Order: sequence, then structure tokens, then C-alpha cells
Amino acid sequence: MSIDLDITELAQRLRRRELRAEALVGDYLARIRALDPWLHAYVAVYPDEALDAARAADLQMDRGIWLGPLHGVPIALKDLIDIAGRPTTIGSPIHAETIATRTATLVRQLQQAGAIILGKTHMVQFAMGAWGPNQHMGTPRNPWDDDVHRIPGGSSSGSAVAVAGRLAPAAIGTDTGGSVRVPASYCGITGLKPTVGRISSQGVVTLSQTLDSVGIFAHSAADARLVFDALVPAAPGEWREPLDASRFGIAGATLGRLPEAFLADVTTAVRRAYEESIALYQSLGAQIVEITPPATLAEFKAVTGDIMMTEGVASFEREMTDFSLPVDESVRPRLLVGLDVPAVRYLAALRERDRLQAEMQGRLRGVAGLLTPSTLTTALPLTEIDHGNAPVHYTRIGNLLQMCGISVPNGRDDAGLPTGLQILCPGGEDRLALYLAEVFQRHSDWHRERAEARAPANAD
Repeated sequence: MSIDLDITELAQRLRRRELRAEALVGDYLARIRALDPWLHAYVAVYPDEALDAARAADLQMDRGIWLGPLHGVPIALKDLIDIAGRPTTIGSPIHAETIATRTATLVRQLQQAGAIILGKTHMVQFAMGAWGPNQHMGTPRNPWDDDVHRIPGGSSSGSAVAVAGRLAPAAIGTDTGGSVRVPASYCGITGLKPTVGRISSQGVVTLSQTLDSVGIFAHSAADARLVFDALVPAAPGEWREPLDASRFGIAGATLGRLPEAFLADVTTAVRRAYEESIALYQSLGAQIVEITPPATLAEFKAVTGDIMMTEGVASFEREMTDFSLPVDESVRPRLLVGLDVPAVRYLAALRERDRLQAEMQGRLRGVAGLLTPSTLTTALPLTEIDHGNAPVHYTRIGNLLQMCGISVPNGRDDAGLPTGLQILCPGGEDRLALYLAEVFQRHSDWHRERAEARAPANAD
């Protein structure tokens, strides 16, 4: 069935006219109608517009007009991305009637590449949270467990669930401390956080101008690269070898791993998958060296928190300080902390960020990428999460140090829940990160596995 295919295969079939865009979009819309009342990935679906765009794409391809590998391919958007004439809720009923007057640059780029917008996806309110719950608009279900409502990860919860549940072949999210890579890990898919500013944020609501990145969800790194290429044309001299990861290996490349002190709290399953991933790269000829980050995980948390909370409350001061407005109990107290951060401490955090970034660049000299677990655990039940301890222990390093990163599925725990491997590369080396992930996926099959995502017969 078409919804089981990666974008790479879809593009080939669409171009050969073995598959029509209208039929492909119809298949996804049918699955959304059947499963989204259970998975709760979408805030809004645009069936008429999507089918009209699909018919237009078919006419173009019938006439030999080919816009590229996204031509006729559906995609979903996190609901903090503007489409003119549509609400941008930012995960909050406060903005249910806030109609966008412009269309985000990235949406126009996707449409110019022939992609078809399916709809907008749920998210943590105001993008403030990595577990995934939304008290007022509902929490998407992790599609790997139909019996227990497990966290999808956040804040790009609905985008991850849409891809993992095969309600879209790709989706756009944003990542301030891990909001693409964490849900990608929990939902068993691939999630790319590019370098800050690589994908345009014009028309995208901002939580933290220092830390935010627009990112991509897909089943594979190869698919994520196709979306990235449509949004970020390669610059002169930029890494281009990902064009064929089957030809270019990594023999002789140096990759970093974390020292034992940074792995003390990971679960057995996550640690096992991490060590097996490192062993896979070694078997392909990569040299593995130990890299100690320039701060402890607690220190990274403190510096990131001062920046994120200060800039976050500045972005949403009205919503946070008007206590008559419906703000999630897990969101308001944490963002209000930003009002108590003195300007001198905020500026000190920015200076510390710069110092840590320079030190990390020195430690990674000659190292292609740093390998870490994406999260400490697999997806927890919704009832067991601690909002005071966000699951961004490893991912926030990339945001603070202006790095790019990607999470790829790399194993399962005893309950069958997916684990994730994070690959962090220096800022600007986004295509290198994609390449390293593609090499991993050339030699593993975890990204090929799909969640069953079958709604129980008695589901509401």
C-alpha cells in the first residue's frame, strides 16, 4: 500500500506514473479519517485543498513537468507554522481563531517543490515541553502502544505521531531543546534538527530566537534529506556526498562517543542499543574516540534554561501573565520563571553559551560527529512523566552549542518500544549529519519497522 512506502519510492512511482498523486493523497486522507480520532495527531486536515493540489500535480506530471522528488508527496505541518487564511493555534485554544495573514516561507518552498499540505498537527502548548502532553487540546498517542497512552514526545508531538502512525510520509516540526529529536526517538522515526537558521523561520512562531530550529520528521534520513534539500539548496563547497550513501562509506572517519559519566542514567535497553550502534560504525571502519562535553548535563540544563525561559516568556508574556487565559498547568509556571531571570544572568548565559560552543568546537576538531542516546528511556506512560525533568538531557546540547543533530531509530526495549541514536555535528554540517545517519540506515533495519497503530474496537 502507498502509505507504507518511503518518499524515495513514492517519488519514483509518481514520476513513472505508476502511482497518481490523487490516489496517494486519498490513501492518506482515508487513514487519517480511520485512525486520527484515536491517535489525535491533527488539529486540522485540509482534504479539499490537498486533493485539488494532487490533481494539479498529476496534470503536471502527465505533461512531463517534474518539480522534484517531493512532487505530489503529502506533508504535515506543526501548528505554529502560518498558512494565510488558516488559524495558527500554537497548541492553545487562546489562538483557535488567530488567522494567519501570511504563508510561511518554508510552506511556499514546499509547494514550489510540488509537496501537498495535508493539514496542521497538534503540539505542546506554546512549544514548551518535551514530553508531549497538551491539557487543553489533547495529547497525541504514541502509535507504538494501543493499550497504554504513552507519551509521543514534544513539543512537535502531532508531527511525530503523524509520520509514525502513517498519517503523513513526512512532517515539519520545530526544536528548541529537543522537540524534533525527542519525539522522533519515542515514536521510532527519523528526526532532523538543522543548524539554527538553515530552514527559514519566517512565518513560524518563535519560542526562543537563540535556540529554535525548524526540523523534519520522516521514516528515514534519506527521506529527511529530500525535504531538507527542497528547503535548503546546497551552498558552494558544502558537503554533497549524501547524494549516494551506498558508494561513500565512513572507513577512516572519526566519530565521538560519550564517556561513562554521561551515561549513568540511561536504561538498559537504551544503553544496549547505543553500544550496538557504535559497534556498527566501528564495523564499517570508523574510529571511535571518547569526547567529553565541556559541561555536565546539569550545567547544560541551567544555561539553556536561563535562555529558553527568558526568551520564551518574552514571546508569550500576555498569555502567561493573564491568569484568566487557559494555559496548561505544566507550561505557565515554567515560562513564568523567565520573568525572574535578571538581565545580567541572561546575558551571562549567552556568554557562557559562546564559551561552551568554542570549547566544543575544539574538542570535535577532526571528529565527524558525536554519537549519543537520543533519550534516557523509551516512551513512558502519560501518567508517569515529571514536567520538572524534561527528557532533553542529550538533545539540548545541540541547541545550546549551535550544532545540528538527527535522531534515528536504533533498537527496541523488552516491551517493543523504540530507542533512538542521536548524531550531533558542528553547526552548518547538516548534510554531513544526514549522511552519517544514511550510512547507519544502510546497514540497519530499525527505520523500516512500522508501528501497527490499530485503534481498539471500543475506542472513542
